[in-house]
Amino acid sequence: MKRFYPLRKDGRFYQTDDHKAAGWFFPTLSLILSTWYQDLFCSVNKEARSWVVKSSYPERSDKPFFTWLGHSTFLIQIGGKNILTDPIFGNLSFIFARTMPHKIKIEDLPPIDYIILSHNHFDHMDVSSLLKIKKHNPLVKSLVPMGDKAWFDEHGFIGTSEHMWWDKINQNGLKFTFLPAKHWSQRGLFDKNKSLWGSWMVEHNDFKFYFAGDTGWDQHFATIGKAFKSIDVALMPIGPGEPREWMKHAHINAEEAGKAFLALKARLFVPMHWGTFRLGLDQFKEPVTRLKNWWLAHKNECTHKVLKIVKVGQLVECVHENIVALSRLKSKSRSKVL
Repeated sequence: MKRFYPLRKDGRFYQTDDHKAAGWFFPTLSLILSTWYQDLFCSVNKEARSWVVKSSYPERSDKPFFTWLGHSTFLIQIGGKNILTDPIFGNLSFIFARTMPHKIKIEDLPPIDYIILSHNHFDHMDVSSLLKIKKHNPLVKSLVPMGDKAWFDEHGFIGTSEHMWWDKINQNGLKFTFLPAKHWSQRGLFDKNKSLWGSWMVEHNDFKFYFAGDTGWDQHFATIGKAFKSIDVALMPIGPGEPREWMKHAHINAEEAGKAFLALKARLFVPMHWGTFRLGLDQFKEPVTRLKNWWLAHKNECTHKVLKIVKVGQLVECVHENIVALSRLKSKSRSKVL
């Protein structure tokens, strides 16, 4: 089994098979155009509000639960521990306001034990959110890509560790593995790719959560699927997808996310990274609509698998037996969309 490793050259990271990296100018231009277009021509506020529900979650749980908090932020509760992925609460900036209103406050979350970070882009490593989380959870541990630890140390986070792809971290009965993704990193004008990017696997006993982070399409999905048998839940980005020529090097669209899910051989597909912010030329619900259409077109390949489209704040219990039972219920229709 071929494993993917990043290339590090002159203090910067690159994909193994390509020294090129995604640029920032055209994606940023597309974001600005997207915001302008949707503000002028699209009325999504009412529809966006319908995608947010009042949150309710246990303080802790041995059984696996997850709650989507918008964008790529999930509260994962497993093995008696609480984990936040790529936390961002509130607006991304004064230009990129939150489309889905946020009813969840950091101070109302249960105690947070771990933060796992996929990369350092502003919509995934949000300074305001991270500092508020630390304020309410001073002992929180952060697992971050190689090159990002210095920021956490500078801001008083304790127990932060930084990692390369395929690093395994065992903590209090949980196993975290930092895994490949096809993306890039940058926070300032001169630090492009000076830190790594990736995805995460979280395991407790035999249960596995896969958090894909931001990624373009590549063979790393199949590699991860071979390395980790029987992935229970795959948290997968489905946007931004358009304009495709600009986005394809760093973001899978809905159809590619479906293809990646099959390559992972996972059981439960949970879409993320759509609708919360205007980060492309996709219309508000377009990624979800395209994903549903893809699922129906590939229902034979999705036999005994479940597509779970969740709302912001919605608590989902996902013990292994329940996922298997849900998928087996569809022996007639072959796949399940919830």
